[in-house]
Amino acid sequence: MADHNVSKLAIASTTLKAMLAASARLWVSPFKGQKGAHNYFKDVIFAMMRTQLGGLDLAADRYMNVMTTPAYLKFAKDSGFAPESITLPSGALAHWIGNKTAKKVILYFHGGGYVTPCTPGHFQYLKAMKDDRNAQGSDVAVLVLAYDLAPEHPYPTQLRQSIECLRHLVETERRSPADISLGGDSAGGNLAIGVLSHLAHPHPDIPALTLPGKLHAALLISPWCSFNTHTPSYETNAERDCFDARPLQRWSTAFLGSDSPFAGDFYNEPVTAPASWWEGTADVIEEVLIWAGGNEILLDGIEEFSKRFTKGFGGKGGRVNTAITAKAAHIEMILELLLGYKGDSGTGSAEVVNGWVKAKL
Repeated sequence: MADHNVSKLAIASTTLKAMLAASARLWVSPFKGQKGAHNYFKDVIFAMMRTQLGGLDLAADRYMNVMTTPAYLKFAKDSGFAPESITLPSGALAHWIGNKTAKKVILYFHGGGYVTPCTPGHFQYLKAMKDDRNAQGSDVAVLVLAYDLAPEHPYPTQLRQSIECLRHLVETERRSPADISLGGDSAGGNLAIGVLSHLAHPHPDIPALTLPGKLHAALLISPWCSFNTHTPSYETNAERDCFDARPLQRWSTAFLGSDSPFAGDFYNEPVTAPASWWEGTADVIEEVLIWAGGNEILLDGIEEFSKRFTKGFGGKGGRVNTAITAKAAHIEMILELLLGYKGDSGTGSAEVVNGWVKAKL
């Protein structure tokens, strides 16, 4: 998306509006009570973020973020490790955090509405996860897929590249599926679920991938399960979360494409799939964690997906745990790193996910 399509004046105007929204929230936040975010700082910052994200367009979304690969290279330099990447047949890249010869791999799909790239907060979070597991004696590394972004590359591009990356790990590197886990947040959680769908029910536009065994586990953080922006949680959590329906509508349209023959299918909108669809995923993965924050506008879609997935996947012997952390926002543990938090904010969301990772990965 070329820079000349970006209105810097429009960005400046939206930024000013966001700052004004934050200034106003400084005064009204103490009177919001349970209607606002769970602490004063986040309530003010989220008000600013909602205004900023809601007022941008796709060109501005892209302009204000560094693309995934240069962001990874900078993170590697700043963190003092040598960057290592895989170039897939399609040309897409996947980037290692940790030793690429580690026995266990977490194949991670970043969020960002399929429109924006991986953020420094994502890289920080994944490195901390890897470092913690290594310190506990687990030989694990993270592989982050730098999938192509919409709208230039609409669905099912990202699903095709995700399967391509998993195929590389299994067929080229000869890794056992039992040593591979999937992870993803928000749109990346949507993508991880799409991978499970494809493994159980091959997408008609993507070559099937038959694994020689089950994947180890999947970590789904605030997965984007539904494109419906008119569920009750969009109202009850309207002033509690970091964004509202406006960017989600913008991003889903860009992702699906107006002429996509696959829009709204079980692979890209998992909440629409019946429980029976998920029965087959018990044959391709052992265990799944579905995490969501109680203050998310996406909460209704996540809970409905969890209900159906648990009935289908769990009914066939798959192990699934759904954790809803009260008062937590969308991808809270990652967002907190972007906001400069040094420890848990008090909701316990990071502890919930970290505890599961320590026990399972």
